[in-house]
Amino acid sequence: MMAGASGAVPQPGMGWRLQSESLFGWILSPTCIDTALYKEQSARSVHFSRGLASRSRASVESVQRLLRDTVQEVLRQGSSIVAPLLRAGEASRNAVVGWFAALVTGSQARTKSANMMDQGQGPQGFLSMLENAPVPLEMQMQMQIMKAQTSGFATSGLCVNSFWAILELVKPIKLPQVTTLEPFYLLREGPHDKEVIGGFLEEPRFGETSEVEATKEYATSKGHLKDPSKFPAQIFWLAIRAFHVLCVPVMKENLCMVAAAGFFQQKNPAVMETALGEHLVYEAILGSSAFLGDLGTFLNLVMAFCLGAAFPEKAAEFAAGKVLGSVLTEEVSPQWLVLPSCILEDIVEVLEIVTSIQPPGKGPSELFLHLDAQLLLLLVTFILGNGQHVKNPNLRGKAATLLKGLTANSNYRHLVENSPVLANDIVPGCIRVFTAVEKTKQSFYDIRMQLKYQLRIPIMELFERVLPLEAHKKALKSFATENPDEFLKFLNNLMNDATMQLEEGMDTLIEIRRLMREGKEAELTRPAASSVAEDEQTGEGTDLYARSRADPKAHCKQYMQMGHRTISTLWSISREAPMVIITKLNVLQQMLHNCLNSCLDRLVGPRCLELKAPQKGQVSDFEEYSFKPKELLQMIAEMYVFVARADKEKVQKTITEDGRSYRPKTFQKAVSILRREQMISADMLQEFSTFVQELNDLAESQEAALANVTVPDDFLDPIMSEIMVDPVLLPTSNTIMDRKVIERHIMSNDDDPFNRKPLAVKDLLPQTELRDKIVDFCKQHGIVMGNESATASK
Repeated sequence: MMAGASGAVPQPGMGWRLQSESLFGWILSPTCIDTALYKEQSARSVHFSRGLASRSRASVESVQRLLRDTVQEVLRQGSSIVAPLLRAGEASRNAVVGWFAALVTGSQARTKSANMMDQGQGPQGFLSMLENAPVPLEMQMQMQIMKAQTSGFATSGLCVNSFWAILELVKPIKLPQVTTLEPFYLLREGPHDKEVIGGFLEEPRFGETSEVEATKEYATSKGHLKDPSKFPAQIFWLAIRAFHVLCVPVMKENLCMVAAAGFFQQKNPAVMETALGEHLVYEAILGSSAFLGDLGTFLNLVMAFCLGAAFPEKAAEFAAGKVLGSVLTEEVSPQWLVLPSCILEDIVEVLEIVTSIQPPGKGPSELFLHLDAQLLLLLVTFILGNGQHVKNPNLRGKAATLLKGLTANSNYRHLVENSPVLANDIVPGCIRVFTAVEKTKQSFYDIRMQLKYQLRIPIMELFERVLPLEAHKKALKSFATENPDEFLKFLNNLMNDATMQLEEGMDTLIEIRRLMREGKEAELTRPAASSVAEDEQTGEGTDLYARSRADPKAHCKQYMQMGHRTISTLWSISREAPMVIITKLNVLQQMLHNCLNSCLDRLVGPRCLELKAPQKGQVSDFEEYSFKPKELLQMIAEMYVFVARADKEKVQKTITEDGRSYRPKTFQKAVSILRREQMISADMLQEFSTFVQELNDLAESQEAALANVTVPDDFLDPIMSEIMVDPVLLPTSNTIMDRKVIERHIMSNDDDPFNRKPLAVKDLLPQTELRDKIVDFCKQHGIVMGNESATASK
């Protein structure tokens, strides 16, 4: 099948030779995509070389239909040769599979960053390269063809045609057959199977190396590798590899062209026309109904296969669409451990790409019409909630973004709202991803702080969408009860985010105003990439001082928006499930002291003049920087009311203990502003006003009671110097602390603050006798401790 190389062992670098020297390569090569290969005879040069800005969509689509028909005719010719060979016997069938496998293996260098059009930097990196490098886009494309020839991988056009041909071979495999597609296939060692597996042996797996080795012993002992592999399993695994090597890199190229067409529309019309023309020839194939239909059918198989590998006992249920129970589990199956992690990464990335290139107002990509909505939602929820299976927090964060986008579609939204499995698992999954992203700044994946927040935004938007629904609200309460440590860490992260984001936004706004007053507007401009010194960049070119050198205006607006979003999420949880907040004193204290009290003090306390809107006649900058102080004040006031409804005595007592941000005048001023501006309903205003009056009365009585008594030192927390409500012993240092203080420390550090030895909440030993003494002392001197029943040690 390959001219001049009969019997050659497939190896990296053979892709170009197979394209240029083999019969199949010659048959499948005609394409509209490889502009730089065909030059002036290419489809773009002939049909989309100039005047694109004035072309009608109907005219463009007419040309695309012609191009599409031509490529489909190429595939029909290929099929007319492949089909008889597949029916001619095992040797002939293996030869066909072997050729496609050799092409994939020979082109696997395409997946390396250095061989991608964007050099692995994504659309933004591609735009930066075009804007700052002297090499024009046409030359970049020519260089890509030269890379294909020197590195030996097939061109984009052949890759798409070959992948589509493989998809046609996969089509006869139906969902009920997914249980026969061999999750242990990568463990096979037969010569033909190794051809199919190729470079996937080098891909990272979901399991560690030792786990994969143990799984091989398990699969062998169970006889899973005893019988020869079947053709459906071979072609399925070949399609998964082809998706990774032949399809995904080409879709990334198309995304770069879309980004360049938009970015250079006004800056450089020539680059815009080149990029748009390239996108249109890519779109002729990648956006065709026939291709998207085959791709959707294949992805349905892959999704059902992955879920079946994670839950072997339920594999048939996923294929039949009759899943019960949950897709969240701590148990990792051997079938899952051996799978390449790129399988899920490729699915999520492709769905991201087709979503991002869809024109505004056109609705979702046609691909989503071909995807099984339930399978996709189950897979995304599985990724969200199973950190033991999917350890890449960046991928899990992207899954949350994908899920949030899917809920905009009525079909997907109906399933999210009504499926018992999804209603039970989405909220816990989102909570786990929210917490997992927090750890990324210290992990292998090293996601920047700002990206951490960006990944959390869709999670918070999902919360707002589903929490009003009774089933999801029930799931939130159940998760908080059954997994208290996980849930408390989530709330802790949420509150920390809210405080930090708003503080950062407000501090930056103050700094911007100072620079404007002093005539230093030049300092508000971000430096060009070319002016950033080489020693101030990472190996990938990322500015190490991005935070301090960033555009202050954009920075301010971004953090204001994130802070508002985070407060809004906390507001939703406070409204829908206040009991989960007041159950633990350390969480309630964090919310009231470090979040609500702090934000309220900043908005209407002594420092509020720093944020005061300009005088009459001057243009307010609040809208420019997305600062919405009235909405923030409204949500904060209502959150006090929400949690007070659950336990007013405990809430008010906790507020009065805040010696840093609590001021009676600040709360009273908040009431006055809310009344004057009519910012909340009359009933809510009355409830908040009463709450504030009782709060300030309590603070006054507490101050009077404490002024006339000396509290014994052993009644005070050694760190906060406050009367302990629930004293516990730290066995590692033999120190007694208030439970709420030490639990809050453990949520962030997991150690004893006095000796840094490991410490967990379960290790804390209640000091009942001391607690009883403290209670008696407080009753004797009229000191209010709040509602102790919820915090009493068992």
